Amino acid sequence: MRLRPARARLALLPAVALLPALALPALAGPCAIDIAAVEARIAALEPRYGAVLSDIGCDINDIPARQMMCDAADAPGGGDLWRMGRLDDLAWVHAVENATGQKVDLAAPPPDDVFIAARDACSDAACLCSVLIRHTNASLGGTSPYPQ
Repeated sequence: MRLRPARARLALLPAVALLPALALPALAGPCAIDIAAVEARIAALEPRYGAVLSDIGCDINDIPARQMMCDAADAPGGGDLWRMGRLDDLAWVHAVENATGQKVDLAAPPPDDVFIAARDACSDAACLCSVLIRHTNASLGGTSPYPQ
């Protein structure tokens, strides 16, 4: 077996290091999520749950986590955090209907107070990402676009 010179082996390192990245979807934003997969899941849920609105009102916010979400909503393209919140809102109502077998009033769905308290306790984007992903995964199970 003939070995390549060290210089030739080192030249291959950048190409080899990129191979795992080429197989993954593009991850974006502060949450390193596949936003295209999030948008696809939103699109699948909106025909039934499109009337569901966020529990966050962006007019006046004195809760930092809610302000971060509202700031994300104003970002170009809707911002990852806001879109993650949209998916979570739809997923929650979907989960409630599946669990109860009853249709939910989409204009006034029951809140998940434990989730809202955890979300509102966040002081940074990493916390919001974690809480949103965990809640959406619990609501959607294997159909969530996030790793589980």
